[in-house]
Amino acid sequence: MSINKDIAILGAGPAATTLAIRLCRQGYKVVLFATPEHAPILVGESLVPMIVPMLQDLGVEQEVATYSVYKPGACFTYHADEIFQFRFDETPSDLPSYAYNVPRDKFNKTLLEAALKAGAKWVERKVVLSRVDETDRIALDAASLHAAAGFWTGSAPDLIVDAAGRVNLIGRVLGIPMQPGPRQDVALFAHVDTTELVDSGYVHNDRMDQGWCWRIPLPGKVSLGYVVPESYALQHGNSAAEQYDNLLKNDSVLRQLAPHAQRLTPVLRFNNYQSISARHCGDNWVMLGDAGGFVDPVFSSGMLIAMHSANQLADTLIQAQPLSVYEQTIQNHLQAWFEIVGFYYDGRLMSSIKVGMDMPDNIVNRLIYKWVSSHISRIFSGAAASHPFSLQLLRFLVTYGLKQSNPAVYQIK
Repeated sequence: MSINKDIAILGAGPAATTLAIRLCRQGYKVVLFATPEHAPILVGESLVPMIVPMLQDLGVEQEVATYSVYKPGACFTYHADEIFQFRFDETPSDLPSYAYNVPRDKFNKTLLEAALKAGAKWVERKVVLSRVDETDRIALDAASLHAAAGFWTGSAPDLIVDAAGRVNLIGRVLGIPMQPGPRQDVALFAHVDTTELVDSGYVHNDRMDQGWCWRIPLPGKVSLGYVVPESYALQHGNSAAEQYDNLLKNDSVLRQLAPHAQRLTPVLRFNNYQSISARHCGDNWVMLGDAGGFVDPVFSSGMLIAMHSANQLADTLIQAQPLSVYEQTIQNHLQAWFEIVGFYYDGRLMSSIKVGMDMPDNIVNRLIYKWVSSHISRIFSGAAASHPFSLQLLRFLVTYGLKQSNPAVYQIK
């Protein structure tokens, strides 16, 4: 393929800025088109260990650590009293034994400043895209091109990267369908002052009467979000705030986990997730991060997928490979996460883990358990979808390793 050196990136979130840093280091001319983020809070606050080496490579981990909560592991609560804990330093892994829970405004700012320092240009503007005649090419509006004039080698970018999130800008212009996942829940999300916590740094995932919730400790507050069937949300009010506040008072699990919680922020509601774009690239464009697909908030995979896709795209461009190589890699990664998430929702993941935990204690079983744990732990560190053998082992366990265990006990309604 031809070498694309002049790059327009739509958006300035972590996927966009990660890509910008990587490309600017290689001499690319990168313009970020984005307006300042005005949302009071953003989803994607809990990072996984697989992201830590990315932060180190970008040169920002030390700064991120100064304003974040150290995350040593994760836990999953069922029946309000059965808790599965996974500490990153106790599960054999080839990744760091920690991660961070990050205030997204500061995290985004850190990465944007690193991108600008690396040489990217930031244009505070929402671009207007158009299709070039009846081709598969995309064009920027004249005002956007004028704002970037003199920065690129040519008068227009060689490649346009849609990293503007789930609004899927290029997909809408070209009429590219999004393929929905098996669940179409809604997420209600806010910050509260306090909740009960198993560990002050864990990301907590808890099964509710219907659906599940997350609790993410942040400096001076807790991110508390619900992922529930839309019908369940509508039973508790018409507006997002009514639904959130009434669920907090009425869901039996939330009453136990957050009995004294006071909401500190507005409530955000979103439902356009669990979907993958039918295409990820074209003649002069490519989708990045959430623009190409978002799986599910569980396992904190959203930020990982975004930053992983940025690194995959950077590698593809730097190595002058066809964009189709990137597209296939990202499609496979998203589909793998969909499969893993499905094992969580149908109860087979935790049921298989429970079988392993209950094996008779002897030297053979201990060795087997340690070996299996080294692969299953990659789910919680973020690497399972990138390791084919670990994914194959997981498939085997949830199919043949349940013994007499009933997965319905851990199913998410």
